[in-house]
Amino acid sequence: MKNISNILAVVMLCGLLSFLTSCSGRSVSSTADPGKDIRPLNAVVVLPADTAGGSAGGEQGNDSDSLRKGAGFIDLTMVDIMKDFGNVRVLSASQIESLMDEDNRDNSADVIGHLGKILHCDAVMVTTVHRYRQRVGSELAIESPASASFQMRLVDVKTRAVLWSADFDETQESLLSNILSFNKAQSRGFKWVTVENLVAQGLKERLAGCPFLKR
Repeated sequence: MKNISNILAVVMLCGLLSFLTSCSGRSVSSTADPGKDIRPLNAVVVLPADTAGGSAGGEQGNDSDSLRKGAGFIDLTMVDIMKDFGNVRVLSASQIESLMDEDNRDNSADVIGHLGKILHCDAVMVTTVHRYRQRVGSELAIESPASASFQMRLVDVKTRAVLWSADFDETQESLLSNILSFNKAQSRGFKWVTVENLVAQGLKERLAGCPFLKR
């Protein structure tokens, strides 16, 4: 009877862990349109990151200055990550400015179409930063953890259809508050990371899973 009780306890524990795992997910996803032919594209252009609405008096991490810092960091990180992909070109704001006609400069749809024509690209990647909050404290003790949220979309230049999208939304948690985050905490050395570390990891993971990019 004791052995049967132990077996039942193990089965119940495994079921509980499975349930907790399914409930612990964040709003993080990476999806491709199932109706599209998923294959590496010949040419992809990455636009500078944009910012969602924010005001100087808003919540810390959502104000315009923080969002602009986040966008700037994403732009620099994109340049580094995209070196591993052979079909991608990352554009700076000044490069886009020099490529655009006066009539197209203020229309995002026209920007995509115009760049598609003159650069002969198949798709444009657009990134929007929604939150970018630096940790308050050190890697060993904090008052407030790093937190970031951004969305990535790969847009077909001809149809404007979203071929692939990915979301990132994370506020670092302590291992004690979420025991299921052990693997992630271990990969970070069980330390409180900066918002730059958080965003860089999120970008690498999501871009690695994009089926339209080729190495």
